[in-house]
Amino acid sequence: MTSQPTDLRPDARDAQPLVTIVIPLYDGGRFIRQTLESVLAQGFARLEVVVVDDGSTDDGPAIVRELAADPRVALVTSPHLGVCEARNLGATRAAASSRYLLFLDADDVWHPDTLATLIEVLENRPDAAGAFVLADYVDAEGAPLHPGDFPRHMRSREDLVEGRLVPRDLDADVGAEHLFLANLVYPPSCLLIRRSAFDRAGGFDSRFLAEDWEFVVRLAEVGPLVPVDRVMVGYRRHASNASGDRARNVRGARQVWSAVYHRRSGSPDADRRIRRIWRAHQARVARRKLGEGRAMIARGQVLAGLARVTDGMAHALLRWPPRAWAPHRERASGLES
Repeated sequence: MTSQPTDLRPDARDAQPLVTIVIPLYDGGRFIRQTLESVLAQGFARLEVVVVDDGSTDDGPAIVRELAADPRVALVTSPHLGVCEARNLGATRAAASSRYLLFLDADDVWHPDTLATLIEVLENRPDAAGAFVLADYVDAEGAPLHPGDFPRHMRSREDLVEGRLVPRDLDADVGAEHLFLANLVYPPSCLLIRRSAFDRAGGFDSRFLAEDWEFVVRLAEVGPLVPVDRVMVGYRRHASNASGDRARNVRGARQVWSAVYHRRSGSPDADRRIRRIWRAHQARVARRKLGEGRAMIARGQVLAGLARVTDGMAHALLRWPPRAWAPHRERASGLES
C-alpha cells in the first residue's frame, strides 16, 4: 500500500474528522468503557464518535458522558427504537467532513491500528464501498475465546465454478454473491464504509432479524468490499448476545436468502449467479445429508437415518427460497435501497 497522504496524519487531532464511528448503546454499561477506550486509543485521530443511547436503563450513558471529556465523543439520546434505527440515526449526525462510517458494537474492542489500516485501504481503493478486517472471539472479561474459530468463518468465502462452490482467494474483493449464503463480513465492528456508498445502499432495514447481513449485501451491490486478512477486532461473546439465539438466526437467514434471491439487482448476470449459487448450495447440502442418513441407517440408526435422508431430499427439491420467508411489513426506517 502507498503511504498515507499528508491530510491523513494520524496525530491530526485538531483537524476535521475523516471518519465517524457510530456506537448503538442499549443497556451496555458493562462493556462500553472498554469499547470507547479502544476507539480513543487509535493511532488515527481524525475521528468522531457518535454514541446513540437507544433508551438505556443502566449506567451506560453516564459512562459515555464521563468519557465525553474527549471532544471527539458525542452522546445522542433516543427512545428505544432498536439497533437499526440507532445506527441510522447516528449516521445522520456524522460531520460534513466525514468520508467514512463505521458501526461499532458497544461491546466489541479494536486493536490500536484498526482504523488506520482500514482508512489506508479505502484511500487507495476509490472504487470500493468498504474494507474489512477479521474478528476473533473474546469473552466477557476480554480474554481470547476459541482462538481462530471466527477468522475461519470469515475466511470461508466461495466462488461458483462450473456449478460448484469452491474456496475464494482470501485477498480477492468480496461482492454480494459471496455474502448471499452467509454473512462473512461480520460483526459490523470490522467494516469501514465509504459514506457515499452507505447513502446509496440506503441504511439498515429494521424488517430483518439479520439486519447487518442484509445491509452488507446491499452495500456490496454498490461496490466491492476489500478484505484485510488480519485479526484486529475483539468480537465479544456473552450471555446476552442476540447472535447466540439459534432459532432467531435460522429465521434471519431465511429472510435474507428470500429477499436477496427474489429481488432484482439491476444486473441480469448477477441475478443469474445468485440463482445458480442457491442451487449449488442446496445440491451440496443434499449430498451431505443423504450421505449422513445412509451411514446412520448402515449403523442401525434407521429412524434417525431416514429422517436425515428425507431432509436431504427436501434440500434437493428446494429450487428457490420461498417468498414467504422474506419480511413483508413496511420498512420502519423509511430509507429505501
